[in-house]
Amino acid sequence: MSLRSDWPCWEIMKCEPEQAEKCPAYRASQPCWEVMNELNAFSFNICKECLVYITKQQDSIFSKEEILSILCQKGIDVTGRAACPGFRMAAE
Repeated sequence: MSLRSDWPCWEIMKCEPEQAEKCPAYRASQPCWEVMNELNAFSFNICKECLVYITKQQDSIFSKEEILSILCQKGIDVTGRAACPGFRMAAE
């Protein structure tokens, strides 16, 4: 099971299309945290704790299983399965 590291942030975070289109990182050629860092250097403090940033780091302190569990609990499926079983159980 691998993370879809090529997924853009707006897909991982399940942004509504209208919301994504207003974001400076939407469709940018750089990762969202780099775009935000160029706009405001202090924003990186927020980005380094973001699920998108954590998910895409090769040397993350979290294992892939831990990241998948966190994303699953937030209702974000990056595994390609039809539905996240943990999210479905939590929602019931």
